[in-house]
Amino acid sequence: MKKFVTYIIILITVICASNCANRSNSLSGGPKDTIAPVVLKEIPKYDETNVSVKRIEITFNEYVKIKDSKSFIVSPPLKSSPSIFTRGKRVIAQFDSTLNENTTYLFDFGSAIVDLNESNPLGDYRLRFSTGDIIDSLHLSGRARHAFTFDSVKNMKIILYKSDVDSLPFTTPPDAVAHVSNRGFFVVDALKNQPYRVIAVEDKNNNNIYDAGEMVGFIDSMITPITFDADTMTVGDYERDTFSIFEHLPLVRIFQENINKQYLSDYKREQERKVMLYFAQHNPEIHSIAFFGSDSIALDSTKIITEKSFFADTVTYWFTHDSVPAKMYSTIIYTKPDSVGKDAPSEATLRFKDFVKTDVKRKPKKGEEEKEEIPKLQISTRVNEKLVMETGMDLIFNSPITKINYEKINFYKFDDEGKNPKKIPFKIVPDTSNLCRYVFDADKWESGLTYDIEFLTGAFSDIYKLENDSVRKKIQTPNTDKFSTINIDFQNVECNYIIQLMKNNKVVQTKQMNKNGHLTISFIEPETYSLKIIEDKNNNGRWDTGSLKTRLQPERVKLYKLDDGKTDIKLRQGWDTGLLVDMENFFDK
Repeated sequence: MKKFVTYIIILITVICASNCANRSNSLSGGPKDTIAPVVLKEIPKYDETNVSVKRIEITFNEYVKIKDSKSFIVSPPLKSSPSIFTRGKRVIAQFDSTLNENTTYLFDFGSAIVDLNESNPLGDYRLRFSTGDIIDSLHLSGRARHAFTFDSVKNMKIILYKSDVDSLPFTTPPDAVAHVSNRGFFVVDALKNQPYRVIAVEDKNNNNIYDAGEMVGFIDSMITPITFDADTMTVGDYERDTFSIFEHLPLVRIFQENINKQYLSDYKREQERKVMLYFAQHNPEIHSIAFFGSDSIALDSTKIITEKSFFADTVTYWFTHDSVPAKMYSTIIYTKPDSVGKDAPSEATLRFKDFVKTDVKRKPKKGEEEKEEIPKLQISTRVNEKLVMETGMDLIFNSPITKINYEKINFYKFDDEGKNPKKIPFKIVPDTSNLCRYVFDADKWESGLTYDIEFLTGAFSDIYKLENDSVRKKIQTPNTDKFSTINIDFQNVECNYIIQLMKNNKVVQTKQMNKNGHLTISFIEPETYSLKIIEDKNNNGRWDTGSLKTRLQPERVKLYKLDDGKTDIKLRQGWDTGLLVDMENFFDK
């Protein structure tokens, strides 16, 4: 009997184990949970009034967790950030700060809340309530993009102020705040029916104000929020909506403010008769500069050539004296910020490293005597053959040129078969921002031909009275039939504009236009391009950033759009494409 009972017990145990195993297998093979948590209860309730709490609680239908606490934000911001945590099926936001009277608060959890097992996001969950009798329910929405690249900028906030006082973004927490989505949208909720100043800040230290070095952007005029049909309008609603709505939202152009102060960052004596000064900012204001030898006698300033780089942040001094001292120093007075940050003349003494002149000797061949190498003027040629008919060929020297002997320069054009060279006219044009660069150009280039340029010995002389060795260069001009051309008709031009032909976000060609008329971009490979037009109000040949302190917007940038609203310009071989650009409303569309 005991054996029978033991057998029954073992049998029941095996059956139970088998059933348990089968039940376990059926559960693991079931469908994956893709449903987001559901809110069952809110304390306080959504849009509840006369609230006085130190914490809020949201109860869900399942266990949840906090995945992305950085997406959580309170508007208007509290003095100390709330701590958010979970307890079972509840999310709790607890804070020490006292809520302001008669204020509507928005606790925006963004994408912070997900379910425990599958991390399904709740998404766009916000709890709004008021400490007074009224719920402020207006909204202000928009988009934020980098002012030059048009890309969305990560980790940006929108901060709003009821007042237009200049100092507020630098010193005072805002009256409302919201995150900018990774796609560049923002919606600020729980606003009053009054104008707000709109500013975007990177807010690296999460203090809800603008600190130097952060990305920033602003809208020029104050904006009054509006109401939507649905009180729960969110960023997600815009991101799921049509492109046309996106285009008509107010735009905040994000930029990096130029906060560096002017100072002399470095200086050096690169050659015996060449001194270079490097400044932190463009266009330094130099009141005076003098150079001295070891005997403290000033060098003749009339024999010193001054050269400034394109942006004038590098200043080069060339000495044309018959001889210059090996030991040299300089005194300079230039404008830089003083101890309180105010620009004022500042004097400095620059002591250069002693220049030791060495003899250059050529290693003799077998049976030859050792000879001293005679210094020569160095000359190099740089040319893009696809664009040579527009840009010519660069001539780069290692020192400024004082004389060009045109009789020692020969320029030949060959026929279609590469024969019968014919001497043709040319021109050599100096670069006003680089004393060591000239442009060699034909009076008239022809397509698909071979050209031969010959610089004989002594064609060029420099400030050291050195001459060049002979140099020869062959150039093959492109066949225009294999390329495309864009002809642009500009109207209502009021300043200088920089036009960049772009391919895959890279600049292919750059032109400038400062008057009404036609602009031609030639020798373009037949591909798909876009055309970027950059406002250049100060005519310095580059895009300039803005300043929040002085309320200066960055110079405007926009891609040209075809009639269908697209920015892609498809070019075909041998075709001319005509475009019309009316600058009067170009940046407003």
